Amino acid sequence: MGISINIALQLARIAPLVKDCEAAVMLGRQKMHFRRPGWTPRLINGLASLGIEADASDLFQEDGFCETYLNTIGWPRTESLDFSDIEGAEHVHDLSTPVMKKLKSRFDLVYDGGTTEHVFDIAQAFRNIDLMLKDQGIFVSCIGTDGWFGHGFYQVGPDVPWRFWVHAMGYKMLTCVTFPRASREAPRDIPDPTTSPRGAEHRYADPQFLFYAVQKQPRDGKPKQVIQSHYIDY
Repeated sequence: MGISINIALQLARIAPLVKDCEAAVMLGRQKMHFRRPGWTPRLINGLASLGIEADASDLFQEDGFCETYLNTIGWPRTESLDFSDIEGAEHVHDLSTPVMKKLKSRFDLVYDGGTTEHVFDIAQAFRNIDLMLKDQGIFVSCIGTDGWFGHGFYQVGPDVPWRFWVHAMGYKMLTCVTFPRASREAPRDIPDPTTSPRGAEHRYADPQFLFYAVQKQPRDGKPKQVIQSHYIDY
């Protein structure tokens, strides 16, 4: 999916959460999508409000990818994993198949910038992410949640971060919000839908991303059964 204006700002907002991570990987090598007029100065001003002073040379690199930007906002050096090496990924693996042994417990930060929605076996992709993370490692995801019909195989709702990652896998929730691609609408906090009627359903006027960060905790035994919030009392 790549990094557009509001994704870029949200990655900067959570930089303090990932500043101590050392081994990081992004799923799919993400590009900076900044062709719209006004987005670059808006990003520079937004970063300044977060205490990050930067100009365009600190944000963009000639090949269009995002490593320069991530470095500027305080993320660790980030490798990439993809199902081919066409865009220079350091690790080549199909996330719809079980992860290779050499990638297990290798990273303390995994970033999904809109890749898992394009993997047909998305559940296997999520389990691979869990296997790749060390204990206390952080998973950051930005994925289409509403209004992205036809973009990928899936749009993801709040049961994925809360019912899968937190309740079934035992992760700690660090942040969970939605926000639009381009407008200045503030991020909307997404609480645990478990105790809300019909899973805290919500309808948006514009296409939205679901952005969340969760932290892996030591697990004693197998993960719990994954049950959608609608059906926990059945």
